[in-house]
Amino acid sequence: MITDKQFVPNTSTGSPFFFDDKHALNWQMSLSERFCLIKLLEKIKPEIAIEIGTSNGGSLQVISKYAKKVYAIDVDPTIIDRLGSKFDNVEFLIGDSKIIVPKLIVELEENHKSIEFALVDGDHSSKGVKIDIENLLKYVPLKSLNIIMHDSFNPKCRKGMLAPNYKDNKHVHYVEIDYISGGIIQNNNYREMWGGFGHVILLAEKRLTQLKIYQSQRELYRIAYLHSIHFVKNSHRFLRPIIKLFYK
Repeated sequence: MITDKQFVPNTSTGSPFFFDDKHALNWQMSLSERFCLIKLLEKIKPEIAIEIGTSNGGSLQVISKYAKKVYAIDVDPTIIDRLGSKFDNVEFLIGDSKIIVPKLIVELEENHKSIEFALVDGDHSSKGVKIDIENLLKYVPLKSLNIIMHDSFNPKCRKGMLAPNYKDNKHVHYVEIDYISGGIIQNNNYREMWGGFGHVILLAEKRLTQLKIYQSQRELYRIAYLHSIHFVKNSHRFLRPIIKLFYK
């Protein structure tokens, strides 16, 4: 039975209700994103999970809780010292995900291991997001593979998420860029757009129908973009050479 007290979020960590936050690690996701990730992993209980971008281990503490084995990929070598002792089922791979992921997938396929969950939250450039997704799409799933792509509301990340040719992969059955909506973050950088989940599902059986790429909150994204700093920067892009010359 869930008591009233359990419905109050942990204000020190921002954790959603009724999640046993064992490590209380800093988790840079909204409450809706956390709740979604918890319930999705609780349902999937993946045999193998891949996390691209670990940072402080916030999402990793949830992935580790529900997956049998996790490969955490990050460019920061300090994560092994900071987080290594906290997880028994996590293998940390340090380096560029664009190099590590293809090699890891080949190794897992050769050993008939089933990758059933992946979180893309590392390189936040359009090119980096695109390559991370495309590398994961090369995997031929033994069961189902759920790919969650964080920061789908950020213009650069969103562009990267829309770039892969999902339709050519017959194992892709579902693509939703706005699985969870993001928002405008009021910070020192002034009205930046962050957050949101994109969701891709690959199945072992091949798709027989035409694939549709969903953007269910495209209009909300458009309105937010027009009121964001991204619109201001992009609208004045033609002035950048003049500004650079001025500061030189």
